[in-house]
Amino acid sequence: MGVGRWRRGTALLVMSVGVLALDVVTGPYIQFPITFVAPVGLAAWYLGRQAALGYAVGLVACRFAIAVGVESEMRPLWSVFVNAGIRLAVLGGLAVLLDQVAWQKRTLADRLQMLEGILPICAFCKKIRRADGTWEQIESYVSHHSKAQFSHGCCEACAREEYPEFLAGSADPEPDPGRRR
Repeated sequence: MGVGRWRRGTALLVMSVGVLALDVVTGPYIQFPITFVAPVGLAAWYLGRQAALGYAVGLVACRFAIAVGVESEMRPLWSVFVNAGIRLAVLGGLAVLLDQVAWQKRTLADRLQMLEGILPICAFCKKIRRADGTWEQIESYVSHHSKAQFSHGCCEACAREEYPEFLAGSADPEPDPGRRR
């Protein structure tokens, strides 16, 4: 696990403890289950689906333990189970959906970076300057940085200029614009 990932995980753990502490301090009559969304959502976005599902299960389990241990005489046990099930379903669904959105965003960002930007290109030979200062053929550069592939051909103007001897006898003369058909 990278240092950044470890720091995010630790920050989310501290946030989760704070959410649970707020839930305990306010008592059984004022609940803040919506605050459980923050650590689970952030875990899904930055750490992935499995970490977010872990936070969801952990938060629901802690809330369940608080409800059974501290608030057992204030509410029936069946309501504690029902609330835990609802919380787990909602937070688990949120974890899966946010992980999917984060993956799509990262994929789109990668594609945009691949297709966007200003390319330093030679005005004469059309080579592209890489980040290390070396020059690379445009076809090679684009092929390495995208999924595009090249097929070479020759346009009519270049064919007339570069290969006039091959086109002199085979080309149809261009029609005179003033002539009627």
